Amino acid sequence: MGDWWTPTMMPDPSLDTKELSSISGISMSPSRQNLPHSLHSTMALPKTSYSVISAFCTEENISQCIVYINQEVCSLGLTGVSLESESGGLSAVLVLNLLYEVLQLQRRAQRALHELETQQLKSGSDLEHLQHSTYRLKDQLEHTRRENSGLHEGERQLQLKIKTLQNCLKSEKEEVQKLQSIISSRATQYNHDTKRKERECTKLKERLTQLLMDKRDKKLSIEISNHVGRSDGKRGLWKTGKMEARHEGEMYRALLSDYETRQRSLMMENSELKKVLQHMKEDMITILSPKKPCVKTEPADDSLEQAVSEGEEEAGDRSREGLEQSCEQAREQLTNSIRMQWRKLKSHMERLDSQGTTCGCCFPP
Repeated sequence: MGDWWTPTMMPDPSLDTKELSSISGISMSPSRQNLPHSLHSTMALPKTSYSVISAFCTEENISQCIVYINQEVCSLGLTGVSLESESGGLSAVLVLNLLYEVLQLQRRAQRALHELETQQLKSGSDLEHLQHSTYRLKDQLEHTRRENSGLHEGERQLQLKIKTLQNCLKSEKEEVQKLQSIISSRATQYNHDTKRKERECTKLKERLTQLLMDKRDKKLSIEISNHVGRSDGKRGLWKTGKMEARHEGEMYRALLSDYETRQRSLMMENSELKKVLQHMKEDMITILSPKKPCVKTEPADDSLEQAVSEGEEEAGDRSREGLEQSCEQAREQLTNSIRMQWRKLKSHMERLDSQGTTCGCCFPP
Protein backbone atom coordinates (compact mmCIF):
# COMPACT_ATOMS: atom_id res chain seq x y z
CA MET A 1 0.00 0.00 0.00
CA GLY A 2 1.05 3.59 -0.42
CA ASP A 3 2.52 5.67 2.34
CA TRP A 4 0.09 7.50 4.47
CA TRP A 5 0.63 11.19 4.89
CA THR A 6 -0.83 12.77 8.02
CA PRO A 7 -0.28 16.46 8.85
CA THR A 8 1.18 17.24 12.23
CA MET A 9 -1.30 19.98 12.87
CA MET A 10 -4.97 19.52 12.16
CA PRO A 11 -6.85 22.40 10.46
CA ASP A 12 -9.01 24.69 12.41
CA PRO A 13 -12.56 23.75 13.09
CA SER A 14 -13.68 26.94 11.46
CA LEU A 15 -12.80 25.56 8.02
CA ASP A 16 -15.74 24.74 5.85
CA THR A 17 -16.72 21.42 4.39
CA LYS A 18 -14.91 21.97 1.09
CA GLU A 19 -11.61 22.58 2.84
CA LEU A 20 -12.06 19.44 4.96
CA SER A 21 -12.81 17.45 1.83
CA SER A 22 -9.64 18.73 0.20
CA ILE A 23 -7.60 17.92 3.31
CA SER A 24 -9.03 14.42 3.48
CA GLY A 25 -8.27 13.95 -0.20
CA ILE A 26 -4.63 14.98 0.39
CA SER A 27 -4.24 12.76 3.46
CA MET A 28 -5.34 9.57 1.61
CA SER A 29 -3.04 7.26 -0.24
CA PRO A 30 -2.63 7.49 -4.00
CA SER A 31 -4.73 4.39 -4.44
CA ARG A 32 -7.62 6.13 -2.74
CA GLN A 33 -7.39 9.06 -5.07
CA ASN A 34 -8.60 6.89 -7.94
CA LEU A 35 -11.76 5.94 -6.07
CA PRO A 36 -15.07 7.59 -7.07
CA HIS A 37 -16.01 10.88 -5.54
CA SER A 38 -18.62 9.29 -3.33
CA LEU A 39 -16.57 10.24 -0.28
CA HIS A 40 -16.69 13.91 -1.26
CA SER A 41 -20.37 13.72 -1.80
CA THR A 42 -20.78 11.98 1.54
CA MET A 43 -18.78 14.66 3.32
CA ALA A 44 -20.85 17.32 1.64
CA LEU A 45 -24.15 15.81 2.81
CA PRO A 46 -26.31 17.73 5.26
CA LYS A 47 -26.48 16.90 8.90
CA THR A 48 -29.52 14.69 8.48
CA SER A 49 -27.67 12.40 6.09
CA TYR A 50 -24.45 12.62 8.11
CA SER A 51 -26.16 10.92 11.06
CA VAL A 52 -25.92 7.64 9.15
CA ILE A 53 -22.09 7.51 9.22
CA SER A 54 -21.75 9.17 12.59
CA ALA A 55 -22.16 5.89 14.47
CA PHE A 56 -18.43 5.72 15.25
CA CYS A 57 -17.88 9.29 16.43
CA THR A 58 -20.37 11.67 17.98
CA GLU A 59 -20.01 14.86 19.88
CA GLU A 60 -20.13 13.01 23.15
CA ASN A 61 -17.30 10.45 22.40
CA ILE A 62 -14.82 12.58 20.56
CA SER A 63 -12.07 12.03 23.07
CA GLN A 64 -12.53 8.26 22.99
CA CYS A 65 -12.48 8.29 19.20
CA ILE A 66 -9.31 10.36 19.19
CA VAL A 67 -7.63 7.91 21.55
CA TYR A 68 -8.70 4.98 19.38
CA ILE A 69 -7.57 6.68 16.20
CA ASN A 70 -4.21 7.56 17.73
CA GLN A 71 -3.71 3.92 18.82
CA GLU A 72 -4.51 2.61 15.39
CA VAL A 73 -2.37 5.20 13.66
CA CYS A 74 0.55 4.50 15.99
CA SER A 75 0.17 0.77 15.32
CA LEU A 76 0.55 1.62 11.66
CA GLY A 77 3.72 3.60 12.35
CA LEU A 78 2.15 7.04 11.84
CA THR A 79 1.92 10.05 14.10
CA GLY A 80 -1.16 10.63 16.16
CA VAL A 81 -3.97 13.10 15.54
CA SER A 82 -4.67 15.97 17.89
CA LEU A 83 -7.96 17.76 17.41
CA GLU A 84 -9.46 20.42 19.64
CA SER A 85 -13.05 21.43 19.17
CA GLU A 86 -13.50 24.60 21.15
CA SER A 87 -16.58 25.79 19.45
CA GLY A 88 -18.07 22.28 19.24
CA GLY A 89 -18.23 22.45 15.47
CA LEU A 90 -18.65 19.63 13.03
CA SER A 91 -15.12 19.58 11.60
CA ALA A 92 -13.63 17.24 14.23
CA VAL A 93 -16.37 14.72 13.78
CA LEU A 94 -15.94 14.71 10.05
CA VAL A 95 -12.18 14.31 10.34
CA LEU A 96 -12.51 11.47 12.76
CA ASN A 97 -15.06 9.75 10.61
CA LEU A 98 -12.83 10.13 7.62
CA LEU A 99 -9.92 8.77 9.56
CA TYR A 100 -12.02 5.86 10.72
CA GLU A 101 -13.03 5.14 7.16
CA VAL A 102 -9.40 5.29 6.12
CA LEU A 103 -8.52 2.84 8.85
CA GLN A 104 -11.29 0.50 7.77
CA LEU A 105 -10.12 0.69 4.20
CA GLN A 106 -6.57 0.05 5.32
CA ARG A 107 -7.70 -2.99 7.34
CA ARG A 108 -9.65 -4.35 4.44
CA ALA A 109 -6.64 -3.79 2.22
CA GLN A 110 -4.42 -5.57 4.73
CA ARG A 111 -6.86 -8.45 4.96
CA ALA A 112 -7.06 -8.62 1.19
CA LEU A 113 -3.28 -8.46 1.01
CA HIS A 114 -2.98 -11.19 3.61
CA GLU A 115 -5.49 -13.31 1.76
CA LEU A 116 -3.63 -12.68 -1.49
CA GLU A 117 -0.34 -13.60 0.15
CA THR A 118 -1.79 -16.79 1.60
CA GLN A 119 -3.37 -17.57 -1.73
CA GLN A 120 -0.04 -16.87 -3.40
CA LEU A 121 1.69 -19.16 -0.93
CA LYS A 122 -0.91 -21.81 -1.56
CA SER A 123 -0.55 -21.31 -5.27
CA GLY A 124 3.25 -21.50 -4.92
CA SER A 125 3.02 -24.67 -2.87
CA ASP A 126 0.49 -26.07 -5.31
CA LEU A 127 2.76 -25.11 -8.18
CA GLU A 128 5.74 -26.72 -6.48
CA HIS A 129 3.68 -29.81 -5.77
CA LEU A 130 2.54 -29.85 -9.36
CA GLN A 131 6.13 -29.45 -10.53
CA HIS A 132 7.23 -32.31 -8.30
CA SER A 133 4.29 -34.34 -9.54
CA THR A 134 5.22 -33.42 -13.10
CA TYR A 135 8.83 -34.48 -12.55
CA ARG A 136 7.68 -37.68 -10.88
CA LEU A 137 5.22 -38.39 -13.66
CA LYS A 138 7.93 -37.68 -16.22
CA ASP A 139 10.23 -40.13 -14.44
CA GLN A 140 7.41 -42.66 -14.30
CA LEU A 141 6.70 -42.06 -17.97
CA GLU A 142 10.36 -42.57 -18.84
CA HIS A 143 10.51 -45.66 -16.66
CA THR A 144 7.30 -46.93 -18.24
CA ARG A 145 8.72 -46.28 -21.69
CA ARG A 146 11.87 -48.18 -20.80
CA GLU A 147 9.81 -51.02 -19.38
CA ASN A 148 7.62 -50.94 -22.47
CA SER A 149 10.68 -51.09 -24.72
CA GLY A 150 12.05 -53.96 -22.61
CA LEU A 151 8.70 -55.73 -22.82
CA HIS A 152 8.64 -55.20 -26.58
CA GLU A 153 12.15 -56.66 -26.82
CA GLY A 154 11.16 -59.59 -24.62
CA GLU A 155 8.03 -60.10 -26.70
CA ARG A 156 10.12 -60.06 -29.87
CA GLN A 157 12.52 -62.63 -28.40
CA LEU A 158 9.57 -64.74 -27.27
CA GLN A 159 8.10 -64.54 -30.76
CA LEU A 160 11.44 -65.72 -32.18
CA LYS A 161 11.54 -68.53 -29.63
CA ILE A 162 7.97 -69.47 -30.48
CA LYS A 163 8.86 -69.56 -34.18
CA THR A 164 11.93 -71.72 -33.52
CA LEU A 165 9.90 -74.01 -31.26
CA GLN A 166 7.19 -74.25 -33.89
CA ASN A 167 9.81 -75.18 -36.47
CA CYS A 168 11.28 -77.75 -34.08
CA LEU A 169 7.79 -79.09 -33.37
CA LYS A 170 7.10 -79.34 -37.08
CA SER A 171 10.37 -81.19 -37.67
CA GLU A 172 9.66 -83.46 -34.69
CA LYS A 173 6.19 -84.18 -36.03
CA GLU A 174 7.66 -85.07 -39.41
CA GLU A 175 10.24 -87.27 -37.69
CA VAL A 176 7.50 -88.92 -35.64
CA GLN A 177 5.48 -89.54 -38.78
CA LYS A 178 8.52 -91.06 -40.46
CA LEU A 179 9.20 -93.22 -37.43
CA GLN A 180 5.56 -94.26 -37.27
CA SER A 181 5.63 -95.23 -40.93
CA ILE A 182 8.88 -97.15 -40.37
CA ILE A 183 7.41 -98.83 -37.29
CA SER A 184 4.24 -99.74 -39.15
CA SER A 185 6.24 -101.13 -42.08
CA ARG A 186 8.50 -103.06 -39.73
CA ALA A 187 5.47 -104.28 -37.81
CA THR A 188 3.89 -105.57 -41.00
CA GLN A 189 7.20 -107.12 -42.01
CA TYR A 190 7.56 -108.63 -38.55
CA ASN A 191 4.03 -110.01 -38.77
CA HIS A 192 4.81 -111.51 -42.17
CA ASP A 193 8.07 -112.95 -40.86
CA THR A 194 6.30 -114.27 -37.79
CA LYS A 195 3.65 -115.92 -39.88
CA ARG A 196 6.30 -117.35 -42.18
CA LYS A 197 8.30 -118.61 -39.20
CA GLU A 198 5.16 -120.08 -37.70
CA ARG A 199 4.42 -121.87 -40.95
CA GLU A 200 8.00 -123.12 -41.11
CA CYS A 201 7.82 -124.14 -37.46
CA THR A 202 4.61 -126.03 -38.04
CA LYS A 203 6.17 -127.69 -41.08
CA LEU A 204 9.26 -128.60 -39.05
CA LYS A 205 7.10 -129.92 -36.24
CA GLU A 206 5.15 -131.98 -38.69
CA ARG A 207 8.38 -133.21 -40.25
CA LEU A 208 9.81 -133.99 -36.81
CA THR A 209 6.71 -135.85 -35.75
CA GLN A 210 6.76 -137.70 -39.03
CA LEU A 211 10.42 -138.60 -38.56
CA LEU A 212 9.78 -139.69 -35.00
CA MET A 213 6.87 -141.78 -36.10
CA ASP A 214 8.97 -143.27 -38.90
CA LYS A 215 11.80 -143.95 -36.47
CA ARG A 216 9.39 -145.50 -34.02
CA ASP A 217 7.91 -147.57 -36.77
CA LYS A 218 11.40 -148.61 -37.84
CA LYS A 219 12.27 -149.60 -34.29
CA LEU A 220 9.10 -151.54 -33.79
CA SER A 221 8.98 -153.16 -37.22
CA ILE A 222 11.38 -154.81 -39.61
CA GLU A 223 12.34 -152.76 -42.60
CA ILE A 224 11.69 -154.67 -45.77
CA SER A 225 14.07 -154.03 -48.60
CA ASN A 226 13.69 -155.26 -52.16
CA HIS A 227 10.19 -156.37 -51.53
CA VAL A 228 8.94 -158.77 -54.14
CA GLY A 229 5.23 -159.23 -54.56
CA ARG A 230 3.64 -162.59 -54.53
CA SER A 231 3.57 -164.36 -57.83
CA ASP A 232 0.11 -165.58 -57.33
CA GLY A 233 -1.15 -162.05 -56.72
CA LYS A 234 -2.83 -162.90 -53.47
CA ARG A 235 -3.11 -160.58 -50.52
CA GLY A 236 -1.03 -160.94 -47.41
CA LEU A 237 -2.28 -162.31 -44.17
CA TRP A 238 -4.12 -160.22 -41.64
CA LYS A 239 -2.20 -158.77 -38.68
CA THR A 240 -3.06 -160.97 -35.77
CA GLY A 241 -1.40 -161.42 -32.37
CA LYS A 242 0.67 -164.35 -33.56
CA MET A 243 1.91 -162.42 -36.57
CA GLU A 244 2.82 -159.39 -34.44
CA ALA A 245 4.77 -161.58 -31.96
CA ARG A 246 6.65 -163.18 -34.82
CA HIS A 247 7.51 -159.80 -36.31
CA GLU A 248 8.63 -158.52 -32.88
CA GLY A 249 11.00 -161.47 -32.42
CA GLU A 250 12.45 -160.90 -35.86
CA MET A 251 12.97 -157.22 -34.98
CA TYR A 252 14.83 -158.09 -31.79
CA ARG A 253 17.04 -160.57 -33.63
CA ALA A 254 17.85 -157.94 -36.25
CA LEU A 255 18.74 -155.39 -33.57
CA LEU A 256 21.00 -157.87 -31.75
CA SER A 257 22.78 -158.78 -34.94
CA ASP A 258 23.28 -155.10 -35.70
CA TYR A 259 24.73 -154.45 -32.25
CA GLU A 260 27.07 -157.43 -32.59
CA THR A 261 28.37 -156.27 -35.95
CA ARG A 262 28.96 -152.78 -34.61
CA GLN A 263 30.81 -154.17 -31.58
CA ARG A 264 33.00 -156.35 -33.77
CA SER A 265 33.85 -153.41 -36.02
CA LEU A 266 34.76 -151.28 -33.00
CA MET A 267 36.96 -154.02 -31.56
CA MET A 268 38.73 -154.41 -34.89
CA GLU A 269 39.23 -150.65 -35.07
CA ASN A 270 40.67 -150.57 -31.55
CA SER A 271 43.05 -153.42 -32.32
CA GLU A 272 44.20 -151.68 -35.50
CA LEU A 273 44.77 -148.45 -33.59
CA LYS A 274 46.75 -150.28 -30.96
CA LYS A 275 48.90 -151.90 -33.65
CA VAL A 276 49.54 -148.53 -35.24
CA LEU A 277 50.47 -147.07 -31.87
CA GLN A 278 52.83 -149.97 -31.21
CA HIS A 279 54.51 -149.50 -34.59
CA MET A 280 54.87 -145.78 -33.86
CA LYS A 281 56.52 -146.53 -30.53
CA GLU A 282 58.96 -148.96 -32.15
CA ASP A 283 59.82 -146.48 -34.89
CA MET A 284 60.39 -143.72 -32.35
CA ILE A 285 62.62 -145.97 -30.27
CA THR A 286 64.71 -146.95 -33.31
CA ILE A 287 65.00 -143.31 -34.43
CA LEU A 288 65.82 -141.81 -31.06
CA SER A 289 68.29 -144.49 -29.87
CA PRO A 290 71.28 -144.55 -32.36
CA LYS A 291 74.47 -146.41 -31.56
CA LYS A 292 77.27 -144.18 -30.17
CA PRO A 293 80.97 -145.00 -29.66
CA CYS A 294 80.88 -143.76 -26.08
CA VAL A 295 80.78 -146.61 -23.60
CA LYS A 296 78.83 -144.72 -21.01
CA THR A 297 75.77 -144.50 -23.26
CA GLU A 298 75.03 -148.25 -23.01
CA PRO A 299 73.34 -148.04 -19.60
CA ALA A 300 71.18 -145.27 -21.00
CA ASP A 301 70.15 -147.51 -23.93
CA ASP A 302 69.37 -150.29 -21.52
CA SER A 303 67.33 -147.90 -19.42
CA LEU A 304 65.54 -146.68 -22.57
CA GLU A 305 64.78 -150.25 -23.63
CA GLN A 306 63.65 -151.02 -20.12
CA ALA A 307 61.44 -147.91 -20.08
CA VAL A 308 60.06 -148.79 -23.50
CA SER A 309 59.43 -152.37 -22.41
CA GLU A 310 57.79 -151.12 -19.24
CA GLY A 311 55.74 -148.67 -21.31
CA GLU A 312 54.79 -151.49 -23.65
CA GLU A 313 53.80 -153.67 -20.74
CA GLU A 314 51.81 -150.84 -19.21
CA ALA A 315 50.28 -150.05 -22.59
CA GLY A 316 49.42 -153.72 -23.05
CA ASP A 317 47.89 -153.92 -19.63
CA ARG A 318 45.97 -150.72 -20.20
CA SER A 319 44.88 -151.88 -23.63
CA ARG A 320 43.61 -155.07 -22.10
CA GLU A 321 41.79 -153.10 -19.48
CA GLY A 322 40.47 -150.78 -22.20
CA LEU A 323 38.80 -153.71 -23.89
CA GLU A 324 36.80 -154.20 -20.77
CA GLN A 325 35.98 -150.51 -20.42
CA SER A 326 34.13 -148.13 -22.70
CA CYS A 327 35.64 -146.46 -25.73
CA GLU A 328 35.92 -143.11 -23.98
CA GLN A 329 37.97 -144.49 -21.14
CA ALA A 330 40.22 -146.37 -23.58
CA ARG A 331 40.80 -143.18 -25.54
CA GLU A 332 41.77 -141.30 -22.39
CA GLN A 333 44.17 -144.07 -21.37
CA LEU A 334 45.80 -144.07 -24.79
CA THR A 335 46.35 -140.32 -24.70
CA ASN A 336 47.80 -140.58 -21.21
CA SER A 337 50.16 -143.35 -22.28
CA ILE A 338 51.31 -141.32 -25.30
CA ARG A 339 51.98 -138.30 -23.09
CA MET A 340 53.96 -140.42 -20.65
CA GLN A 341 56.04 -141.92 -23.47
CA TRP A 342 56.79 -138.45 -24.80
CA ARG A 343 57.88 -137.30 -21.38
CA LYS A 344 60.16 -140.32 -21.04
CA LEU A 345 61.63 -139.65 -24.47
CA LYS A 346 62.22 -136.03 -23.58
CA SER A 347 64.00 -136.92 -20.34
CA HIS A 348 66.04 -139.57 -22.21
CA MET A 349 67.12 -137.02 -24.82
CA GLU A 350 68.12 -134.58 -22.08
CA ARG A 351 70.20 -137.29 -20.39
CA LEU A 352 71.86 -138.14 -23.71
CA ASP A 353 72.72 -134.48 -24.26
CA SER A 354 74.20 -134.20 -20.78
CA GLN A 355 76.21 -137.42 -21.27
CA GLY A 356 77.46 -136.18 -24.64
CA THR A 357 78.70 -132.97 -23.07
CA THR A 358 80.44 -134.86 -20.25
CA CYS A 359 82.08 -137.21 -22.76
CA GLY A 360 83.32 -134.25 -24.76
CA CYS A 361 84.86 -132.78 -21.63
CA CYS A 362 86.53 -136.07 -20.61
CA PHE A 363 88.02 -136.79 -24.09
CA PRO A 364 89.37 -133.53 -25.48
CA PRO A 365 90.36 -133.49 -29.16
